[in-house]
Amino acid sequence: VPDAKAVFALSLQMRNYLERDIASSIRQLGPQRALVEALHTKAQLRLEYDAELTRNAAEAFDARAGNCLSLVVMTAAFARELGLPITYQNVMVDHTWSRSGNLYFGSSHVNLVLTENTQEFQRTYSNVRATLTIDFMRPKDADKLYTHPLEERDIVAMYLNNRAAEALAQDRIDDAYWWAREAVKENPGFIAGYNTLAVIYQRH
Repeated sequence: VPDAKAVFALSLQMRNYLERDIASSIRQLGPQRALVEALHTKAQLRLEYDAELTRNAAEAFDARAGNCLSLVVMTAAFARELGLPITYQNVMVDHTWSRSGNLYFGSSHVNLVLTENTQEFQRTYSNVRATLTIDFMRPKDADKLYTHPLEERDIVAMYLNNRAAEALAQDRIDDAYWWAREAVKENPGFIAGYNTLAVIYQRH
């Protein structure tokens, strides 16, 4: 059975990266800006976009690659460790459709917003917290697109459902079942999980 808690779990390598590689940047720039610089500077993480596989935080860090969901999960794991408040967003773009055999897959787009932590906010004596949107595949005309806030359990369910769909595309029906089943358990309101589960039952 897939472990939903492993989605955001930090590996030892990720902890070492925070404590050694960007510790000085965190002290100089603050955790929010230091994390953003690491994500967007090729000299740091050297991230690449890879739509082939949905990875959890540790896997995305090891590979230095992932789809938008994988990279959001990895960034959120770092942000949580640094004490930064996070808001997940579903960007309201048209679904991107792909095909594998006689299966069609619809892909949506997510990003996240980092907010300065409460302690930094209190020191600025300001009524406005600085926020930064992290988007690894920024859509065209992104500033004009609507966004819908997501809860963390939505992100977890999306991750599990993606893994189910990827297993289904490889005709690993039993593996797909456990991933989809866990997606529905983690978030009973996640309708896409039921759809994936229905396709799995039909194939089985």
